[in-house]
Amino acid sequence: MKRKLLNTLSFLLIVFFVINIESCTGNRSLNKGNYDLAIKRSVKKLRKNPNNKKAKQTLIKAYNLAVKVKMEEIYRLKETSDMYKWEKIVDLYSNLNSISADIDHCPACLKIIPDANTYTTSLNEAKYNAATVRYNLGIEQLKLQTITSAQDAYRHFAKAKFYIENYKDIDKLMATALEAATIRVVMEHIPMHSQSLKLSNEFFESKIFEYINALKYDFVRFYSAEDAATYNIKPHQYILLRFDDFVVGQTNTYEKETEVSKDSVVLKTETLPDKTTKKIYGTVKANLHTYSLSITSTGLLDMRITDATSNTILVQQKMPGTYIWETKWANFNGDARALNNEQLNMTKQKPGVPPPPQQLFIEFTKPIYSQVTNHLNNYYKKFNL
Repeated sequence: MKRKLLNTLSFLLIVFFVINIESCTGNRSLNKGNYDLAIKRSVKKLRKNPNNKKAKQTLIKAYNLAVKVKMEEIYRLKETSDMYKWEKIVDLYSNLNSISADIDHCPACLKIIPDANTYTTSLNEAKYNAATVRYNLGIEQLKLQTITSAQDAYRHFAKAKFYIENYKDIDKLMATALEAATIRVVMEHIPMHSQSLKLSNEFFESKIFEYINALKYDFVRFYSAEDAATYNIKPHQYILLRFDDFVVGQTNTYEKETEVSKDSVVLKTETLPDKTTKKIYGTVKANLHTYSLSITSTGLLDMRITDATSNTILVQQKMPGTYIWETKWANFNGDARALNNEQLNMTKQKPGVPPPPQQLFIEFTKPIYSQVTNHLNNYYKKFNL
C-alpha cells in the first residue's frame, strides 16, 4: 500500500513538473531575448488552451518586441553600404510575415493581436532590389570572360531568379553563363596492347565512364573520345588512364605431406568366453598430402587529369590492384579415422578450375575502379553550384 502511494506521488510530481516547464518556456524565451521562439511557444499553448493567462501576456510582449527589433534592423540595413543588405531585409520581412501568419491561424491569438502587420509590399520591393543587385553582379562577372567568373555569374543569376522568378532576361543570361562556365572533360581510351585482354579492358573503361557520366555537377560535362570527335568538342581537360604494369595469371603451387595420428581409437571388438565383448583401443595413422594452387593478378594504374591547352598535369595518382584466386584439396594414405573433420573435408575436394585471364583482369581492376572513381569525384565536386 505504502509503495503504491509513493508511486502515485511520484507520478503527480512528474506531471506537475512537466506542466510547470510547459507554462514557463515561452516566458523564459522572452526573458532571454528570443522573441520568435517565445511567440511560437505562446501560440502553441493558446491553441491548446485559449485561456492561458501567462501565454497571453508573453505573446503580446514578445510580438511587440519582435516587431520593434526587426524593424529597427531593417531601417539600419537600408542606411548601410552592405552589398547584400536587401537579402537580409528580405529575410526580416519574411520572418515578420511568418509571425503574422501564425497569429492569424490561432483564434485566441487574434483576440489579443487582431491587427498583426503583414509586409507584402515591402517584402516584394526588397526581393526586387535583391534580384537587381544579383543581376548586375552577374552581368559584371560575365564580362570578364573566364570560366571562374562565368561560374560566379551563374550563381548570381540563380540567386536573382530565386527572388524574382521572371526577372528581365534572367533565363537567357543563366543559359549563357552556364555555357561559358562549363568545363568540358574528355576521357581518352585506356591503351591495351594485349588482344586477349582487350574486351576486359574495354569493360573496365566503360564502367569508369559510366560512373563519371552519372556525376551531375553543374559546371562539368564529360565526353568520350568518340563523342568529342563527333560533336567537335573543344575540351578544357583530359582524363588519361593507363596501366604502368600488370600481370595476369602468376601461378604459385604448394604441396605438403603430413603424418597424422589419433589415439584411443577402437581397433576391434573381441568376444570373450563368457559371451561379453571387449573393445581393443589403439592408435591409427595416415599420411596426408595437402595441395594449394593460387593465381595472382596485379596491376598499377596511372591516372592523370591534364589541362587541354597547356598540357599541364592537374592531378596524378598511382592506384594498385590485386586479386588472388586460390583452390585447395588433399588426399591421404592410411586410416581415415586419423583425420579431423577439416582434413577429411579437404580430401573430398577436387582442384578448382581457374578463371580465364579476362575474368582475372576484371577482378584485379575492381579495387582500382573504386580508387579511380573516388579521386575523380573528389576532384570534380568542387565544380558544383
